[in-house]
Amino acid sequence: MKMKTSKVYLFFFFCFLGSLYALDTLIHGKTLHSNETLVSAGGVFELGFFTPSKSRFGYLGIWFKNDRNRKPVWVSNREIRQAVSTGVLYIRYDGNLVLSDRMSIPNIVNNGAGPTSNKTSAKLLDSGNLILMEAGKTIWQSFDYPTDTLLPGMSLGWFNKGNADRERKQYLSSWLSPSDPNIGLYFLGLDTVDLTKSNVWRQDHAYQQIGFWDGSYFRFFFQSLLDNQYNFSYISNSSQNSLTFHNKESNILRWFVLASDGTIMEFMMEGLKVSSVSYSICDSTLPHSSTGCLVSTPMMCKDGNNFSDIIKGSIPRSMLVSWPASTGTSDCEQTCRSNCSCVAYISSMDNGTRCELFYGDKDDLLNNIRKGNNSIYVRENDSKSDHEKKRKILLIVIALLIPLILMICIKLLFYLWRKSNCSGIHGNQVGTGEVHTSQLSPNNDPSTEDVIELGRKNDHELPLLSFISVVAATDNFSACNKIGEGGFGPVYKGKLKRNDIAVKRLSKYSGQGLAEFKNEVQLICKVQHRNLVKLLGCCIEQEEKILIYEYMPNRSLDSFIFDPVKQLLLDWTKRKYIIEGIAQGLLYLHKYSRLRIIHRDLKTSNILLDDYMNPKISDFGMARILFKDESKIKTKRVAGTYGYMSPEYAAHGIFSTKSDVFSFGVILLEIVSGRKIATFHEPNCSMNLLGYAWELWKDGRCTELMDPTLGGSCPVNDVLMFIQVGLLCVQENAEDRPNMWDVLLMLSSERASLPEPKQPAYSTLLNAAADGSSISTRQNPSPNLVSISLAEAR
Repeated sequence: MKMKTSKVYLFFFFCFLGSLYALDTLIHGKTLHSNETLVSAGGVFELGFFTPSKSRFGYLGIWFKNDRNRKPVWVSNREIRQAVSTGVLYIRYDGNLVLSDRMSIPNIVNNGAGPTSNKTSAKLLDSGNLILMEAGKTIWQSFDYPTDTLLPGMSLGWFNKGNADRERKQYLSSWLSPSDPNIGLYFLGLDTVDLTKSNVWRQDHAYQQIGFWDGSYFRFFFQSLLDNQYNFSYISNSSQNSLTFHNKESNILRWFVLASDGTIMEFMMEGLKVSSVSYSICDSTLPHSSTGCLVSTPMMCKDGNNFSDIIKGSIPRSMLVSWPASTGTSDCEQTCRSNCSCVAYISSMDNGTRCELFYGDKDDLLNNIRKGNNSIYVRENDSKSDHEKKRKILLIVIALLIPLILMICIKLLFYLWRKSNCSGIHGNQVGTGEVHTSQLSPNNDPSTEDVIELGRKNDHELPLLSFISVVAATDNFSACNKIGEGGFGPVYKGKLKRNDIAVKRLSKYSGQGLAEFKNEVQLICKVQHRNLVKLLGCCIEQEEKILIYEYMPNRSLDSFIFDPVKQLLLDWTKRKYIIEGIAQGLLYLHKYSRLRIIHRDLKTSNILLDDYMNPKISDFGMARILFKDESKIKTKRVAGTYGYMSPEYAAHGIFSTKSDVFSFGVILLEIVSGRKIATFHEPNCSMNLLGYAWELWKDGRCTELMDPTLGGSCPVNDVLMFIQVGLLCVQENAEDRPNMWDVLLMLSSERASLPEPKQPAYSTLLNAAADGSSISTRQNPSPNLVSISLAEAR
């Protein structure tokens, strides 16, 4: 009896331990290592680290618990190719869910959702959805960011329509290969024009429609083996258009996968048994020339709207939609007639109570003649009589238009004659269309130095907006819409197609010009990162040169950090988040982007903040490319901002990635101190901000540099570590400064492991300028050492 009682106690003890450590939830202070997993409460799904076969990269993913192959249904941060096989998943100090590899480079999993505290937890649900909760409310979920798998409850479509900053399009994207989870060549989602249609498309924009919402049901063009086993629902309102499905049977799980070759795979799991069937969007029964395989343009109603009764046959199963028809033949014909892509229909199945529509190619249909007993109604070609009527009508229209055409031609010739005479008087002028191409085309003049020209027509695939549309968007550049001004010119808030935009207009008095404009267009089109501002389009008409960006509601960092009221909103947690975000953006530019880019004008006014205070680096007008065989470049043209420029660049025109590191160090010290380098002043002190920080460091009084508004809200050791990293970044010699990879490692390490900084540049000089303005010059250096930003001539 005593032994039996002890077993009961032991059972309850283990139950108690299980309740303390929930296997499906990750909380603040706990970490998930590469050899550990989270398992949903019902044991359906598992989350952990995996390494695909034949791959040296690791990822964080979710898979079915009973799947021996652990094929993920969702992958986190798949675009970041980093080794995370020894990774860690944890809730960071700011409440974000963070993935870190063995090099301690942090990557936020919950992109697009910023928690307000560290009171968050991550939970894996039995639906396969990973959610991040704060105060009992879900603030982010993996179902909003699907990869290649559509699970029950997931949605495809457009969300937050009309909100430019938060609009989100959800679609499936295939793996790059069966062993590489990175984004592949194929995508599946709702059509961008008709949101009731569903397409598969390739990166080259060729696409194939695979189904549509008919108002009551979702109709696949292929015949699903699991027909009538799904409950599809479609939501259409002012904020979203989305398609969702659920399984009808609770004991059987069904889902879809978009394979790396574009194949749509339909899976079913009953118990531990998994079965699947594949549907090729380029069906093997179709001829290779068939337009039913990834058409590049929509099929038009070239065959008219009349249908003819052909001999008996059957419809190929590859592009067929079938459902019960309520009113027989007339109902079926009307449905087919209303869609130009519908080629034929059958309405004699089951005594006229079933309708079959064919959306493929007519030639494929004709190959099936006499292969069935159904009467097929085919969209017929225009008759000869119709052609004759159209020809007569066309002749009448031409006869009526001839006098008008002659008048237009005479006026046009007169206009061209006057224009040619004016050109002889006023010199040669370039037409508007020519201006567009010439101003963005490669510059073949070898005498023009220091202008990066990429030289390929598809380097600048940006929407080219008309000046009229930009004027309308900004209310004719209204003063009340002006939100700032920089070296390029004024910046206005505008609204284009109900989306907020930021419009940067080149001023005729600007020190920057066409070279900087072309540089920004060409470079920023080639880089995509969440810590870089997104360029949406440009406008070039006459003397106007305009750039259109995504709108940043919280403006620039300097408007917060140097404002005595707004800086109170930036506690230490937010400042750390901003510093790390800037570092991530720079690391991408220097190491991971398609081009190795040096910004050259990094400063607080060029760091923009979105709704969630995510920092985004902007203004690439002065950026330059470092090619593979280059570690540094020397230029005659020094371009940048006083106070943020590295000494080797300011004095000798030599720049490298370490030039940006110097600027980052200045920004870091500004964020910690809340003081601007260009206007720094301390009583009884003749040094600038860098010199003052250095003196406090040597005397062991670094806490005096800390912004007083932070008070006791931050750990002293944390602040001292950040100041030490800032001083390492602004050292005199470029070789002594860390690179951005090292900087991110330092920001996440212990202070004791950091090297000791050497004396920073300019530490004994007063500020060069009080306004922090940008400069661009080719002059010889001034003998006055205060103006350290002018370059030597070669």
